[in-house]
Amino acid sequence: MRRAILLILALTAGTSLATSFSQKDTPINTRYRETPEETATREFKEHTAELPPLPDTHSDGWFDIYVDENYGKQPKILLDSLQIMPAPDGSIRYILNIRSDKGYDNLTAEGIFCARFSIRFGNGKPSSYKVFGYGDTVNRRWIQPRNAEWKPIGGTLSRNDALRTVLYQAFCEGGVPADTKGLVQRLKERAGRYAPSIKPHNK
Repeated sequence: MRRAILLILALTAGTSLATSFSQKDTPINTRYRETPEETATREFKEHTAELPPLPDTHSDGWFDIYVDENYGKQPKILLDSLQIMPAPDGSIRYILNIRSDKGYDNLTAEGIFCARFSIRFGNGKPSSYKVFGYGDTVNRRWIQPRNAEWKPIGGTLSRNDALRTVLYQAFCEGGVPADTKGLVQRLKERAGRYAPSIKPHNK
């Protein structure tokens, strides 16, 4: 009888300890509840903005982006087009001219979103980019894609879209600059032909 009582007590204590461990000491704290302020910092809501007038491809203000020696096109970004969207968007908008090796201009109005966390929490948006319009240089207008979507920046992008990988490294690594002046500085430091090699950035 005594042994039976001791066995029951031991099993009860073990169950209690296991329950305590599962509630407090697991890698994911099931008791934690996110505050509204914390939720707001990771939520994304796209800001609707009209596309700017189609720019002159021969005007001043274009900055040459260097991708690598094997990149056959001549990409440029219009510095005056850079802008940081207000919260809860926070993406960076810009105009690119991906000039072909034969000299044909290919204008796009784009946005790039830099993830606010290195790991996605809940529905936190990952780093991604979106094309808002394609430039029609003959009729001087933007053509908006029918089903434009934000495309995640990841391994596939790094292999197949070297240009936007350079933009991601310039704008996102080390955190998004506070203003457009900081964006321009980042481009000159990280995306120009004579920019230092991409390393961990603190600016």
